[in-house]
This record gives sequence, C-alpha cells and structure tokens, in this order.
Amino acid sequence: MSIRVTCGKCHTRFNVSEKFAGKEGPCPKCKTKIKIPAKSEQVVVHEPEMSGPKTTTGESVLKPIRRKEVKLTSIHITVIVCLIVLFLICALVFNFTFADKHAFPGWVLWVSAIVIAPPICLAGYFMLRDQELGGYVGKELWIRILVCSAIYALLWIAMPLGKYAFGDSYGTGSWVFALVIMAGGGAAAGMLSFDVDYLMGLVHYGLYLVLCIVGRLVAGIGILPGALGKPEVVPPETVTTAMVVAEPILSGLMALFG
Repeated sequence: MSIRVTCGKCHTRFNVSEKFAGKEGPCPKCKTKIKIPAKSEQVVVHEPEMSGPKTTTGESVLKPIRRKEVKLTSIHITVIVCLIVLFLICALVFNFTFADKHAFPGWVLWVSAIVIAPPICLAGYFMLRDQELGGYVGKELWIRILVCSAIYALLWIAMPLGKYAFGDSYGTGSWVFALVIMAGGGAAAGMLSFDVDYLMGLVHYGLYLVLCIVGRLVAGIGILPGALGKPEVVPPETVTTAMVVAEPILSGLMALFG
C-alpha cells in the first residue's frame, strides 16, 4: 500500500511505498529533503456508525432495504410488439376487405381501441416514469393500467360525439374541440394513474393517440372519425334524365342487331 506525500517546498504530490514509512529522502522534483510519514501518522476516516439496536457483537440489527430495479421483461416487450403488429395487420386487412370505407364496421374500431390500450399504457409507463422513484409492480400496476386504458379507449370511442356539438359534419372546429378535450382528459388520466407530471401524462396519452391515428390511416378510413366525406347521393332527376336519353339508343341497338 502506498503512502501519499506532499513536498513542503514545491507542493508536489506523489506516492511512496510503505516500506519507506518514517524515513527521509529527497523530493523527486526539487530535491528538498522530506520525511515520509509513519503508518501510525496516517489519518483514518471511519464510516459513521449505524444507529439503532445492535447485537452483542456490535453488529446492527437493522438491515437496509435494497432497491429493486423495475423494468420491462422480455415477455412484456414481446407481447407489446406482437399486439401492435397484429393491430396494424388487421387494419391493413380491413383496408382491402371493405372497398366502401363508409361500410367499415364501427365495432371493429371500438374493439381495437380497447385491446391496444393496455400494452401502450404499460410501455409508456416504463418509458416515461421517474427513474428516481420506485416503480409500480404486480397487482397495483395492472389495476392502474386497466383504469388508464379504459379512460383512453373511452375518450377515443367518444370522439365522434363531437360532431353533434358542431352540426352534422366534421369541420376544423369540431376536430380541434374534440382533440383538446381528448388531450386534456388523457393527460389527466395518465398523470393520476402513474404519478407523473402533466406533461408526461400528455406524452403518455399521445403515444396511444398516435397509434390509433396510424391504425385508421392503414385501414384507409381517414385520420380522425368523420374524416371521410359522405357518400355522394345521385339526385333522382339525374337518374330519370339518363334513362330518357339512353332509352332511344338502346331501342335502336336492339333493332339493328335483332
């Protein structure tokens, strides 16, 4: 073990082997004769004694509680990725299944919004939580995830109700109104469910909202509910006029080839 020595003249610090303890020698830099401290002269800093009850041998009875690191397991990551990929594949299949997007079944959107919420809430919590605080685990974590997921899905499913506040058609005003309500409610739900600040709660809900919007784009049904225009309705007068014009032509063709 080496001894730390400081020259009194040039203030150079260097280490000396303990076999020279208590002896004198020249400074390697200025050659001034200095004395190496003896081992008994070394300052020993003792760690603070543990307060609380002790055993007869002087050992502390109380043992510190070691912090357990809470993180996503490989099983969690696999399930989350598989559900997200399955969600997007189903959206793509429905895109090719329904040529008329207005005939897209609404229950599919509701079920997908409910199913995709828990994995997004779980992944978002572990990404955004305060690492200095202990994480939720077990039953307590899953209860919070289910409650938060239900609120997220309810906000997304209830978004079409915004059209009733602005008439029969969706416009810029109704979209803004619905998104503000959804973002505010979603951020509050994330904040209260996982003990994060409001901004992190907003980001947490944003992850779910973005995935739902991407799913709608893949399914080809517009970015937001009501984004599809209403199917064009052909006026009866147009149909009648077309029949009147086409009738002589069809009669002539039948006489020519008959």
